[in-house]
Amino acid sequence: MSAAKKLDAAEIFAYCDRDRDGRLQKSEFIQALRYAGACPTAADLQEVYTSFGTTPDIAGFRRALEVLIARRPKPTAVEEQLRGLAQDGLVDADALRYITTNFGEKLNDAEVAELMRLAEPDPDGNVKVSKLAANLLPKLPAQGK
Repeated sequence: MSAAKKLDAAEIFAYCDRDRDGRLQKSEFIQALRYAGACPTAADLQEVYTSFGTTPDIAGFRRALEVLIARRPKPTAVEEQLRGLAQDGLVDADALRYITTNFGEKLNDAEVAELMRLAEPDPDGNVKVSKLAANLLPKLPAQGK
């Protein structure tokens, strides 16, 4: 992991370690992984918990983050997955909301609200798939801005 990523990981760890005990509680761990740019699925989280525990110290957090960042999808992969729903590069925001709350790993209300914020639907309720993918998966600090 690069020095910049290590610094970012340490800062994120410190921010999320609310009780300052040098370990992340399970909810803090998930939050820290997501803040650092990881996109873990439920299966990824279970694997990370098995490998690094549910309350890691900074070293465990860094190792878990390395594993998950390596698995992080590229925006083009997200675009490809949404292509079947899109017409002319656009997908209906209501359809996106329906799919994310009824299929696969279902999103809760807060997650749907965040998705819709990132989706930035136009006045007609359409979401540009490429923009959504870029907003969902912004460049990591090591990748530049």
